[in-house]
Amino acid sequence: MEKQFTNMRDIARSYANAMNLLRPETEDLHQRVAYLAYNIAKEMDYESSDLREIMFASLLYDVGIGMMPEKPEDQERYYFKDLASTGLGIIGDIPRLKSVCEIFKIVDPESEADESVFGYEKSKDFAEIIDIADRVAHMLDPKDAALNQVEDIVDTISDLQSDGVSPSVIEAFLRFSDKEYVWMEVLHQPELFLNYISDANVITLDETIDLSRFISRIIDFRSNYTAMHSSGVAATAVRLAEIMGMSEDECKMMMIAGYLHDIGKLKVPNSILEKNDKLTDEEFNVVKEYAYYTHLLLKDITGFDQISRWASLHHEKLNGYGYPFRLKADDIPMGARIIAIADIFSAVAEIRAYRSGMSKEEVIKTLLEYVESGAMSGYIVDLLINNYDDIYAIRDREVRKEGARYFASSVDVD
Repeated sequence: MEKQFTNMRDIARSYANAMNLLRPETEDLHQRVAYLAYNIAKEMDYESSDLREIMFASLLYDVGIGMMPEKPEDQERYYFKDLASTGLGIIGDIPRLKSVCEIFKIVDPESEADESVFGYEKSKDFAEIIDIADRVAHMLDPKDAALNQVEDIVDTISDLQSDGVSPSVIEAFLRFSDKEYVWMEVLHQPELFLNYISDANVITLDETIDLSRFISRIIDFRSNYTAMHSSGVAATAVRLAEIMGMSEDECKMMMIAGYLHDIGKLKVPNSILEKNDKLTDEEFNVVKEYAYYTHLLLKDITGFDQISRWASLHHEKLNGYGYPFRLKADDIPMGARIIAIADIFSAVAEIRAYRSGMSKEEVIKTLLEYVESGAMSGYIVDLLINNYDDIYAIRDREVRKEGARYFASSVDVD
């Protein structure tokens, strides 16, 4: 049995905070949905293993929101039923999240659920619980006293029975909502959901790779400009680490850092990410902040000490002119130097919507210019150049795999 590397509580906390960056207008939404969904299910006397799975599903229910087009004018927002298909495309190959996928499949009309996991009725209950928790979380107004809002919320949820929602699910919500403290907690302490996830819920290093790959899709699949970027960075960084003689575990951690190096970019609007022209100073300042948010999101995850530094320092330069920490060579770890070079290599080599990838000669010229300016390690760049065809092929294979998943998951906006 593989040893523990991290735990699901820390991953869940980081994920929820990352989604706050993506949707600042609904800050703490995922925390509130998770808190509500867990407690509604608990009112229905579900077992602890079921409660754990609905907790994770309630955190992930709108994982595909970044891929959705702007909602129609006659629609207030996207609901779970609108997001399930895209969500399945993002998380469908992650073994740790198989049970979550079964809940999504109940909602997605094009999917057939595996009834051996939960059974139809239980999966249906879970999907309805998440839908109710989502509705309640959206209705809550942090600017008003919690108890002033209860009556309207209860009336709205009670009316869902006429839309076919199970009476037992609505009754469970009503029992839970009858406790006044609930409304103060969900509005002002939504992070209490973390109390329901034991840090004994262990995650191995290989499982962490899977989960970081899934999170990289949330980052990259927002735009076809970046859809395969993190997979390319991860593949390139791992191969460089292998060539340099890093251990097997270090190479696995390098893969995680490659997948997550851009997680802070969830705070950067698509209008900036997809801009073809040169960024203004103000726009570039927005971009420069994202490496710091990567640092904030990763630094408190158990086992991520090295990963966090490798990922969040990839825009530092050996000459001290990088960002956001303005570190110099002696303070920049080798892992961060590798990610920095893998990031530039992938960015200039990959095909994007507005341009073709650079030729081998152009890529090498670009990398050598970074070395000559004092920004990057000449030693690592030489290793990449000397192994160019091998590294390019590995990067290309991984990029194509993620690209196929992205285009299969994409929403038709016509």
